[in-house]
Amino acid sequence: MPTTNLDKLHQIVTGGMVDLEILTPTSSKRVKTEFIGLLDNRFIILNFPNAKRLPIANDYLRDGVMVVVRALIEGSGGQVIAFRQQIMSVASHPARLIFIDFPDEVQLFDLRSQARIPTLLAAKLKLSDDRVLDGIIKDISLTGVMFDVKDISAAGDIKGMQCSVMLDNGHNQKDFQGEICSVKEHANGAHCGIRLLASEDEMKSFMGDHFIDPSILDSEAE
Repeated sequence: MPTTNLDKLHQIVTGGMVDLEILTPTSSKRVKTEFIGLLDNRFIILNFPNAKRLPIANDYLRDGVMVVVRALIEGSGGQVIAFRQQIMSVASHPARLIFIDFPDEVQLFDLRSQARIPTLLAAKLKLSDDRVLDGIIKDISLTGVMFDVKDISAAGDIKGMQCSVMLDNGHNQKDFQGEICSVKEHANGAHCGIRLLASEDEMKSFMGDHFIDPSILDSEAE
C-alpha cells in the first residue's frame, strides 16, 4: 500500500474504539481498547485494556510483541484503516498506556467490500447517549451489519456514534459493540451501516446460533 495512506492515521477519533489483535506464535487474541493519540513518525498510543476485556493482559501485552490495529476513519462513510507493528513500550505511570512503533504503511478497506448475508433479525440499537431504537438487521458479515431503523426522525444525528446492537433470542440477550459509519434514509426509516468490534470467531458463533451459515461468506469471497 502507498505510504501516503499514513495521513489517514490522523482521522482516527481520539478516545474512539479500536480493535487490537495480539499476534502470538500459536494464535492471536483480539481486544477492544481506546485510541489515545499519536506522534508522527514516532509512535501510536492506545489505552491499556482492562481485565474485563482481556484477562491476564500483562501476559500478552509486552515490549516487542507484534500487533494489528484496526480502526474506523472518521467521516469516511465506512472505511477502515489497519496496520501491523510491534509494541514499543507499555507505560504504567501516570496511566497504563501502550506505545506502538509508528507504522511504515497502512491498509485501507471499505466495510461494504465484505460479503454480507441477508437476514431479518429483530434487534435494538442502543446509542452512546442511552437512546434505544427498534429495528431489524437486514444483512450481516464478519465485520458489521446493516441495521434498518424504523423511526426516521431518530436517525438524523446518529452517524459516527458508538452503539450496541442488542439481540434477544428468547434465552439470553447478546450485545455487540460497534460504531455507526453510515446513515441512509428511505421511505420508512433509515439504513445504518454499523461496524462491529467483535472477533470473527464471535460473529461466526452468533451466526450459528441464528442458523446462518458463515461458510456462505467464504464462497462469495472466492
